Amino acid sequence: MGATGQNGWLTKCRITRNLMKTTNLKQLVCNLCSGQYSQSEVVEFINLTQKISLSYLKYQEMMGKRISGDRPESDLELEDLALDCVAELFSRDENLQFFQLKRYYEAKFSEQPVDDAEVLILTRRLVVRKTKQELSRIFRERDPEGAKIVRNIKVAIRSAEKLHTFHDLGREFVFYSNGCHLKSPETEVKVTRPLAQYLRKKLPPIPDELLHQRFQDIYRPTDPVSVVIRNLLQALHDLEDYQNFIAIDMLVKMVRHIKFDAFRENMTIQEQVPTPSDHLESKEMEAYIDIVMQTMWSRMDSQYLRTSKLALDKAHIYHRALRDVLFDLLQKKDNSSYYRNLKYYLPELTQKGYRKQERSIFEYLAKLAKKEFRKHLQEML
Repeated sequence: MGATGQNGWLTKCRITRNLMKTTNLKQLVCNLCSGQYSQSEVVEFINLTQKISLSYLKYQEMMGKRISGDRPESDLELEDLALDCVAELFSRDENLQFFQLKRYYEAKFSEQPVDDAEVLILTRRLVVRKTKQELSRIFRERDPEGAKIVRNIKVAIRSAEKLHTFHDLGREFVFYSNGCHLKSPETEVKVTRPLAQYLRKKLPPIPDELLHQRFQDIYRPTDPVSVVIRNLLQALHDLEDYQNFIAIDMLVKMVRHIKFDAFRENMTIQEQVPTPSDHLESKEMEAYIDIVMQTMWSRMDSQYLRTSKLALDKAHIYHRALRDVLFDLLQKKDNSSYYRNLKYYLPELTQKGYRKQERSIFEYLAKLAKKEFRKHLQEML
């Protein structure tokens, strides 16, 4: 029989505000394991395990994980969730034995003598482990797509040679160890003083807006997950004013967000059935783009090619990328990026290289091209 059907014990239990007394805890556990227990003893132990689980859940929320939501009754929801997380521990077999508790504690008690304090430590380990398992199960049931993203990211990290993780304040972080010698070959490492310097832990984290922009710049739907993570972390490494690592939960959020945007854009495209008038208008706009690009080539020739400020091959690349900028404007792409437009033709281009060598001229030309294109659109309208 399941735990929640045991004379209603679990459903009637509520966490108490007073600290649970741990006196005679070993004897209480022994009674539960032997089957010589009273209803009040079961309720007492349920309250203790619920309290431990609730403390862990609140700690996770304090660390930024959304478990209960923003509703006013979130504290009661957490209490119920804590009860759900420990419920399976109180499942009984046909002999009314708490077989999970019996298997766990009897194995521990046989290793060495323990007192009440040590039994409390063992209980905390059991409850926290069970709470983590139940949270994972609940997460998979509530959000199967999110669970798939988490699984794919963790598999990618484990299988990549230079991707490593570490834990800090209840959260898991990932970093790229290129150029950083690590003593341990394991995926998860401990943060030593030299590693903390490499990670730039004393610096502030990258702002969310900038992080999302960088992620959009490097993201390619056809790239393996490990390549996406590595490229993002390489981009973060170039931003010397910020930390050199990222939380895995933030990575999950960004992957989910960009996948949703791609899905929404695809649905929008499918819903748009062009008319002959739309086709004619589109052809007219493309003709204006051709006119603007002829003007831009003349400007590039007079300002940059003749003065040797720009090489001919680079000028051709700029010209193709500028055409893409105008098509992005025409298609009203919210995630358009000058850097991404240029990187398409210069795959090795980094954010740092773009800022130092390309941005000044290319963004100046892009602004001129967009200004010229808007003039033609106004004439057409």
